[in-house]
Amino acid sequence: MIPTIAFYLTSALLIFSALMVVTQRNVFTCALYLAGTLSLVAFLFLLLNADFLAAVQILLYVGGILVILAFAIMLSSIPQSKIQSQVNEQWIPSLLVAGALFLVIVQSLKESPFPNQTQFYAPTTASLGRLLLTDMVLPFEVVSLVLLASLVGAVYFSKKRNVG
Repeated sequence: MIPTIAFYLTSALLIFSALMVVTQRNVFTCALYLAGTLSLVAFLFLLLNADFLAAVQILLYVGGILVILAFAIMLSSIPQSKIQSQVNEQWIPSLLVAGALFLVIVQSLKESPFPNQTQFYAPTTASLGRLLLTDMVLPFEVVSLVLLASLVGAVYFSKKRNVG
């Protein structure tokens, strides 16, 4: 009973936070709501007993990507909210497409059979960590180099250039 209440409360907060991400006019406020949204997704992973995915969600998205986004917002010289509106002018067609997709998802969920049995969930962190540091060490390091290159690129593009 308590996990069900936690799931519905988290889902409601997640939907509210996601709506605030796309409706706020200030880019920095959107980034803060995005941090809340990503943290709530990590909590949903914890409710599903996916501890490794929750840790990766917090470390990579909330801790890494969002910090880079915040630095990019703060280091930009011209506030974008003063130049152009952050709200898309085609929100009515977008709302119709999102509603149609929602109806398709609801209908497919109604028609698909779900097993009604309880399963035992074991922690996944140890086995995934062992796999990442033995058999998959090369792809793991390549991904770390790609993230490092994106960080260096973000610093390079945020520098002010002197013309003349």
